[in-house]
Amino acid sequence: MLGKPRKTAGLLNLFLGGVGAGDFFLGHKQIGFIKVAVTVVLNVLYLATFDWELREGNPFVFFLFFIWLCCVLACAIMTFMGKWIYARDANGVPTV
Repeated sequence: MLGKPRKTAGLLNLFLGGVGAGDFFLGHKQIGFIKVAVTVVLNVLYLATFDWELREGNPFVFFLFFIWLCCVLACAIMTFMGKWIYARDANGVPTV
């Protein structure tokens, strides 16, 4: 039985990684829901701390966004390489 294409999951993680699209594609729902939750929390935190009069955001929130971006990018790279949980889909079938 052929597994799901690693290239498709990698592209989904690269362009829609913040919402866990590649993880949902491979069936890793728990990781996908965690990514969605972190993205929503960071966006709410950004809007809650944004200074509308000065039109500038909180530098700490920008730092958190940068760290999150690095994590999402690392997941996309690991998906393309077939490492970590991306070596197999949720059913245990190796990705191709």
